[in-house]
Amino acid sequence: MSLPRFRTLQGKLAFLYAGLFVAAMVLLGFAAQAMIDRHASETVKKELAASELIYDRLWSARIQTLGDQADVLARDFGFRDALATGDAPTIASAAANLNRRAGATFTLVVTQDGQVVGDIPPSLRAQAADLPFAFPEGHGTAVIASGNAPFQIVVRPVLAPTEIGWIIFAVRLDQGEMRALEKLSAIPLKANVLWRSPQGGWQLQSARSDEQRTLTALTSKAGAAPQLMRLGGEEVFAVVKPLGAAEGQGAAMLLIRYPLASAMAGFRPLQISFLVAALVGLLLVIIASTRLARSIAQPITELEDAARSLAQGDRIDVPVRGDDEIARLAQRFNSMASEIVEREHRISHMALNDALTDLPNRVFFREQLDTRLRRLRELGSHLSILSLDLDGFKHVNDTLGHPFGDKLLIEVSRRLSKILPDAFIARLGGDEFAIILDENRDSEQSMRNSRKVIEAIQRPFVIEGQQALIGTSIGIAIAPGDGTSADALLKNADLALYRAKQDGRGVFRFFEPALNDEAQYRRQLEIDLREALLLGQFELHFQPIFAAEERQVVCFEALLRWNHPKRGVIGPDQFVRVAEESGLMLRIGEWVLQEACRRAHDWPSHVRVAVNVSPIQFRNPALNRVILQALANGGLAAERLELEITESIFLDNSCDTVRMLHRLRRLGVRISLDDFGTGYSSLSYLRTFPFDKIKIDKSFVDDIETESSAAAIVQAIVDLANALGMETTAEGVEHIEQYERLRAQGCSSIQGFLLGRPVCAVEAASIALADTEQRAVA
Repeated sequence: MSLPRFRTLQGKLAFLYAGLFVAAMVLLGFAAQAMIDRHASETVKKELAASELIYDRLWSARIQTLGDQADVLARDFGFRDALATGDAPTIASAAANLNRRAGATFTLVVTQDGQVVGDIPPSLRAQAADLPFAFPEGHGTAVIASGNAPFQIVVRPVLAPTEIGWIIFAVRLDQGEMRALEKLSAIPLKANVLWRSPQGGWQLQSARSDEQRTLTALTSKAGAAPQLMRLGGEEVFAVVKPLGAAEGQGAAMLLIRYPLASAMAGFRPLQISFLVAALVGLLLVIIASTRLARSIAQPITELEDAARSLAQGDRIDVPVRGDDEIARLAQRFNSMASEIVEREHRISHMALNDALTDLPNRVFFREQLDTRLRRLRELGSHLSILSLDLDGFKHVNDTLGHPFGDKLLIEVSRRLSKILPDAFIARLGGDEFAIILDENRDSEQSMRNSRKVIEAIQRPFVIEGQQALIGTSIGIAIAPGDGTSADALLKNADLALYRAKQDGRGVFRFFEPALNDEAQYRRQLEIDLREALLLGQFELHFQPIFAAEERQVVCFEALLRWNHPKRGVIGPDQFVRVAEESGLMLRIGEWVLQEACRRAHDWPSHVRVAVNVSPIQFRNPALNRVILQALANGGLAAERLELEITESIFLDNSCDTVRMLHRLRRLGVRISLDDFGTGYSSLSYLRTFPFDKIKIDKSFVDDIETESSAAAIVQAIVDLANALGMETTAEGVEHIEQYERLRAQGCSSIQGFLLGRPVCAVEAASIALADTEQRAVA
C-alpha cells in the first residue's frame, strides 16, 4: 500500500510522525494485550484449578455427610427391623424423614430382594434397583442420568450384621445445585454437569445444538488444562473433570467455565488508561510534529516561493535562520540566485547585443522597431530606417586579416554612435548596420543624416598604425509610407540599399515602389534560372573570330543564351547579375565550360573556343578541377581552350587570382584579358601576369574612323601587346573600314558582325569545317 499524496511537506512530515507514533502504539498495544491475555489466562487457569480442588473437597464433604446420615439410619434398630420384616410403611417413613434431614432430592431404600421403597420417579426407580449391585463393596457414589437430568447417587448398605438392604440418596444436579457450588468460589465461575446421552453424545442443559461438537472436543481433553472456547454465546475458559460412575452406568463430567469478559474485566482500567495515554500521546505528537514540520517546511516553502519568483525573473532573498543544513541551503540559494540574476543579465545582454561592437543586434533591433511602430500608430508620427553596409570592407578583411576587420567594425560603430547620438543603431551582422531615426516628418532629416554617415565612414581609419579606407551605401525607408511592419520596412530599406550599390556605391537612395517591382522581377528570374538548370533551357551560341590577315576562323567565342519558355531567348546581360547574386553562376559556368569543350571537340584542331569566366567562378577554389573535368569529358586539348577574364577579378584578392591564373597556364589553357582599356589599372595587370591575348573593347573600335584619339589608343594597345608577346583581338567590328584600319595597325584577329554573327553549335561546326576546306583548296 502506497502512502497518500501530500501537496505540502508539512502535511507529509506530520502524517509520517503521527503514523510512526500510531504504529508504535499499535505494536505496544498488541504486546500489552498479549501480556494481559497471557496473565489473565494464567490467572484463570490457576483459579479454575483451585476451584476444581474446592469443588472436589465440597463434593467429597457432601457425599461424606450423606453417607454419615445414611449410616445413622442403617444402625437404627427399628429401621433394620422394619427392613428385615419388609415393613414398607415404616421404611418409607424413615426414608422420607432422612430425605428431609439430608436435603437430598430423593431418598430410597432397596431391599435384599431388589424392591425399591421411596417416592422417586419411575425412570430413576428402575435404575435404583440395580445400583447397589453396581458397587463391588455394596457402597459408593456415582453420577447417573435419568431422563434429562443428572443425579448424584450415594449408596450405603444396611447391615444386620449382613447386608439386608441399602439406603440410596439421589441429589439432582440442576442449576440450583450448581449455583450453590458457584457461590463458594472466589471468582465468578459457572458450573454444569455433562452427562452422556443414550445415543452416546454429551448433554448440557443450557447447551445449543451447534455446541455439541465443542462439548465433545472438550470432553476428549478431560483433566487437561483449561481451554478457551465459545459456549453459551460467549468466549470462556473451560475445564472438565470426570465424575465417578457406577459400574455399568453412564459417565458424567463436571464443566467449570469462567467467561473471558470477566477475566479481562480486571484489566479494563489498564486498557482504558493505555488507550487514553495513546490518544493524548498522539495529540501531543501531532502538535509537536506539526510544529517541527512547520519549522522544516517553512524555510523550504520560502525557498520554493523564491525559486518561483526567480523563474519569473524576480529575485527574492530567502531569510536565513540559524546555522543548520536548511540555513546553509538558504545561504547557498541566495548566492545562486544572485549569480543566476547576474548571468541572466549577461545572457540577456548577449542575446540582444552584438558581442563585438556592443551595439544592439538584429533581435533587439526588431523588438525596438516593433515597439516604435506601435507608438507611431498611436501618436501619428514618422520614423525612418537607414540600412547600410560597408563598401570595400571585404577587401580590408582579406588583406589585413579578420582581427583587423573586427577592430575596424568597432571603430565604425563608435563613429556612428558619435555622429548620431539620439539614434538607435544596431549591427545586423557582418558589415551590415541599421539605424532608426524618430520624428522624421519629411525626407530632409534622413538625407542630412545619411550624408553625415557617408562622410564619417569615408574618412580614413587608423588602427594600430595602419590606415584603412572604406565607404558605405545607404538605403532609406520611411514609415508609415514605406511600410507599417518591421518586415516591410527592413525589406524596403534593403531594396533601397541594393539600388544604392547599383548606382555606384557611396550614395544613399530612398525606397520607391518600383524597387519592389524590380525585386519581385529578380526573385522570379532566380526561380526561372533554377528551373532552367533543371530543364536544360540554356544553349550556347558561338561567334567566330578571324585572323586579320587571312580571314581564317581561328576561334569561336561561346555566348550563353537562355531559351525562356515565355520570354523567348534571353541574353546573358539580363540574367548573369541575378545568377551571380543568387549563387547559381557556379553551376551555370560549369555547364558552359562542359558544353563549350564538348562542342569544340568536333571542330578542326586549329580552332579554339573562348569562354568568359566571371569573378564568382574565380573565387571558387575548385575552378581548376572544373576546367580539367570539362577538358577530359569533352576530349579537348588544353591549348584549345581560351578563358576570357575582365580586370574585375583582381579587385577581391589579386594574389589568389594571379596564383590561379598561373595554375591554369601550367595546364596549357590560354588566358585572354577582355575589355582592355575600360578599367582603372589594366597596365598594372599586364605587368603582373603575362596574358596570351588582349581584347580591345568595342568602345575604341566604334570611334577608330572618326576620332584620332581612339585610333591612337588602339595603335598603342597593339604595339604594347606586340612588345609583350601577346595577341590582340578587336571586338565589335561592323564596317569594312574598321576592319581595314585595324588590320593596317597590326591587330591579330577580328570579331564582329562584319565577319560573322553568333550562330548555334551546329552552324559553328559547319563554318569551321567549310573554312578549313576552303583554305585547304586554296
